[in-house]
Amino acid sequence: MHNKMDAGWHKTPLMLANLLALLLLFSWLIEPTRALWLALDEQLFWAMNRSLNWGEGWRRLWAIANHRAFDLAAALAMLLLFAHQALLRDRKRLPHYIAVGLMMFITLLLTLAISKELPIERPSATAHFPEALRLTQLVPDIATKDFSSDSFPGDHGLVLLLCAGFALAYLPRVHGLLALLFMVLFTLPRLMSGAHWVTDEIVGAVSLGLITLSWLFATPLHRRLLGWFERRVTRLFQRLGFN
Repeated sequence: MHNKMDAGWHKTPLMLANLLALLLLFSWLIEPTRALWLALDEQLFWAMNRSLNWGEGWRRLWAIANHRAFDLAAALAMLLLFAHQALLRDRKRLPHYIAVGLMMFITLLLTLAISKELPIERPSATAHFPEALRLTQLVPDIATKDFSSDSFPGDHGLVLLLCAGFALAYLPRVHGLLALLFMVLFTLPRLMSGAHWVTDEIVGAVSLGLITLSWLFATPLHRRLLGWFERRVTRLFQRLGFN
């Protein structure tokens, strides 16, 4: 399986992705569309928050899904997609997939660092509405994340979106579709708990993710970075005596 994009410049996808990202961001920052986004945020938050009254089992489900350990499940799900391809279907190119993993890890770290520097501070829904139901109070025996003093952009959704982008670029289509499904499933708990607004994800995470992925995969950058990592992984394998 080879990467689905060649090493050249893809100007149209690059321009469209960045234009969409900027339109999303500015529509959230500037009236009159900002009011529409904020209304959507409030309506969806209260719909999800009130559902926590449905019963003890429902509450405990979302409390578990918002436990820090559950984040490991999200990471493991994404890792298994790459491991399945690298170890079971294309083992001869293992150094290639390790290089992809390293490049993805560095991309995640850099993008998250940039996201922390955005001059936008926004408290989570549970911080904005003191009367909201809190999982930490409803299910006190499970340590959950249901609060953030600065929730924009959604870092959880951003990481999952970037992982899905790499899966779509470097893995078979079914793996990429599964990665997109995992992205949605593992982002939902933070919305249910009120730790993030919906637009933290569909505006913040998506806009920053689109910019990152487009400049990586619609330009020669991904090939150059991957080649650099792959050469070093291959040399390490040779030194260790692996063919």
